[in-house]
Amino acid sequence: MDFNLTEEQQLIKKMARDYGKEQLEPQASEIDRSGLYPAETIKAMAALDFMGMFFPVEYGGAGADFFSYILMVEELSRSCASTGAILATHCSLAANAIFEWGNQEQKEKYLPDMCTGEKLGGFAMYEPGAAPAEGPDKVTAGFAGGKYVLSGKKYYVVNGGVADVYIVFALTNPDAGMKGLSAFIVDAGTPGLTISRQIEKMGLRALQTSEIVFDNVQVPKENLLGAENQGYEIYMGILANSSVAAAAQVIGIAQSALDASINYAKERVQFGGPIARLQTIQWMLAEMAMNVHLVRVATYRVAALIDEGKPYAREAAMTRMFAAKAGVDVCMNALQIHGGYGYGRDMIVERLLRDVKGAIIFDSSNEYPQKIIAGSLLR
Repeated sequence: MDFNLTEEQQLIKKMARDYGKEQLEPQASEIDRSGLYPAETIKAMAALDFMGMFFPVEYGGAGADFFSYILMVEELSRSCASTGAILATHCSLAANAIFEWGNQEQKEKYLPDMCTGEKLGGFAMYEPGAAPAEGPDKVTAGFAGGKYVLSGKKYYVVNGGVADVYIVFALTNPDAGMKGLSAFIVDAGTPGLTISRQIEKMGLRALQTSEIVFDNVQVPKENLLGAENQGYEIYMGILANSSVAAAAQVIGIAQSALDASINYAKERVQFGGPIARLQTIQWMLAEMAMNVHLVRVATYRVAALIDEGKPYAREAAMTRMFAAKAGVDVCMNALQIHGGYGYGRDMIVERLLRDVKGAIIFDSSNEYPQKIIAGSLLR
């Protein structure tokens, strides 16, 4: 497969890289320390069409291909992983769910504001202390008076507390487990929906992650996404798409770790010369570069499949599975090269290590890729 970028893709990649270096890198460490949502940054990115990059112009999007979106996520994550995660949540988990499974009325109602950044999307799947559709606080959706009534709690809701629109999964058939899930578009201001707390995290700290309580939240039947009890199918489709965005985040973070390690190895003098001359350091850098390259090739391959309209679920799962290991390996090697300095917060590598793990685990369990891959092999 030829990954020579088109002129438009090169322009988008450069625009994202320049914006990241000028606007995101200077604040990355500070928002990591504070955990505050970078509201003004997100508004600025919306003005550059970042929030609707691969959605059609008719819905307010930029009309670019999915490959361009992946390039953008990679470059933004290279400068600030939290900001890349906010964007990927909005695009891959929320807006794309409406674009892929919403009816025409839902698309016309929600996508224009989401593509232009007027509304931010969030994603609510998991219950406190349990897998989806399980536990004493699982969210159920009864139907009464022409509306669905949602009750229960959601945990690890990404973009929680700052989103204007949530994709929420609730049980419409509790006896069927995951196969009894349905997906809903829920506006943040709906009565009965409250943010009970923000969750402190190890990494991606500016990506707001919350616990949400649904206390008899009434959702119009028009806000059912897809068909009733189709939620599991929608969820798996969302995961396939978001896996590619998660891998792009890993590329950006790992590339940043590699760049920092190369520079440090050239500058750090030990035993009478720069540590870059030591074979051990050279071997570690080579392995890091290999991992970054392989994750990038795999991710670009899946992005190309999406643009070509071909099946990609298995390839997305494989890419996510490999990125999960390769990204951590790269950042661990970066920490090793930096030694004690890397363990301190004066350098970025400790943040990169914390962030790279979060890029993969937020919207699914670690076992998700294995299940998809094994299932495709054993059919």
